[in-house]
Amino acid sequence: MNLARRTGLIILAALSLTGCGREKKLTSASADAVRAYREGVAQWEKFYYPEAKRSFEAALRYDSTFALAWCRLAMVDAASGGAGNASGAMKEAVRLSAGTTQRERLFIAMWHYRLEFDNDRAASAADSLIRLYPDEKEAYLFRGALYEELDKNYDAALGCYGKAVGADSLYAQAVMSLGYAYSTLGNQQKAVEWMQRYIRLAPDAADPRASYADLLVRAGRYDEALEQYRKALELKPDYWYAVREIGTVYSILGRLKEADVQFHSSLALLPPGPEIEAAHMVADASLDVKRGKYREASAGYRRALGIDSVNYAAAEGLVRTLGKLGDFDGAGEVLRRISLVLAQRHLTNSTAMLSYHLTHAGLLTDGGDYAGALGECDSAAGYSFPLTRAAVERQRAQTHLAAGALEDALDDCGRALEVNPNSPVVLLTLVRIYHRNGDTRMTGEIGLRLQSLWAGADSDFEDRNELFRLLGRRPHDGHPL
Repeated sequence: MNLARRTGLIILAALSLTGCGREKKLTSASADAVRAYREGVAQWEKFYYPEAKRSFEAALRYDSTFALAWCRLAMVDAASGGAGNASGAMKEAVRLSAGTTQRERLFIAMWHYRLEFDNDRAASAADSLIRLYPDEKEAYLFRGALYEELDKNYDAALGCYGKAVGADSLYAQAVMSLGYAYSTLGNQQKAVEWMQRYIRLAPDAADPRASYADLLVRAGRYDEALEQYRKALELKPDYWYAVREIGTVYSILGRLKEADVQFHSSLALLPPGPEIEAAHMVADASLDVKRGKYREASAGYRRALGIDSVNYAAAEGLVRTLGKLGDFDGAGEVLRRISLVLAQRHLTNSTAMLSYHLTHAGLLTDGGDYAGALGECDSAAGYSFPLTRAAVERQRAQTHLAAGALEDALDDCGRALEVNPNSPVVLLTLVRIYHRNGDTRMTGEIGLRLQSLWAGADSDFEDRNELFRLLGRRPHDGHPL
């Protein structure tokens, strides 16, 4: 591939942006490269990552010096699990950006810094891009995500997403982001309104239906969510995200064999690479956890980390399984490594800390340090919002139950169920509480709700089998002993 800058560089116009007379320019010597690039951007905005990757690769075959196409290729690789490939592509984008427009250089810079976890400089580049080019809708979206994920500033994030829509009223990704943000803040009515607008903006795309389904999952409306994910697949049968999230719902409902098929099918739809190979192992390990096979799960998470040492899901899963196995020293060492990676990536004030503190709380609960676990729950609460606070209350309930503080555990469950009244994990915790308290009526009442949710569960789904043990019933027929 010829990476030298060509002489006689042609600046080709790309898109005329809504609300501004300025023309957005793309620096390329090839009209075919620009065409393929535009197709890739359209696919990226629909989250069609394999197609977007092919389009950006096509653009680079036409013009190997197309800096912005290299940047977009890095963005797709990073988003679809190919961090190694993303790094190489972004280096090319940065190297070639000297000969591009100021607008392109700033766009490349903000994504380069973001992929390097240099978040302050990423934010500064985005702010400069917005100041110089107030019609740059993607910069608003980018900046809003930083406010949301790193600064926990949802007011600022909502403002940025709104400005992105103001720059282009048809910008579907910004509309979607508003829907998710309002959902996280607990305003489900506004969340649904924005997601329905997202569907209207892109009625033939798969992701709007899948995103609406995500809101339904958050509310515990699992059958309706499955219906929406399947509608997404009617529009695009190989849409990786909908395939994966059907697996997530199946996993919640204990349909583990079906979840296994969905998870691996979804990963097979993404560009292959070591990170994807590790993700296959994490999927298997997560289902082993659901089966109560902690040794197998622990081995699976270790194999995944051997391939992708910064796979957060594998590291977190390993901590939890080692705690269940009583290997608290080993779990603590993995947790320390997670802390170091979070610090190296400047994420110690980000929403990633919610999961970190809850993982630590679970480990301390397994080890019998209930005061320490509740302290970690308090720390987690500092990184939570109305939607994610349910996870904090759920862990508090489990810790209080383990400590024998049953009234406190009941209060925790009540607060957790305000977000999702059909959360199986919380409902099972309630059954444990009432069973320990000797309240057979409430044990049976909540148990019946769980039986309905888990009616199609596999026979080796450990939570369902525990439920039947608590109810004094045989797992296979559901009748009293």
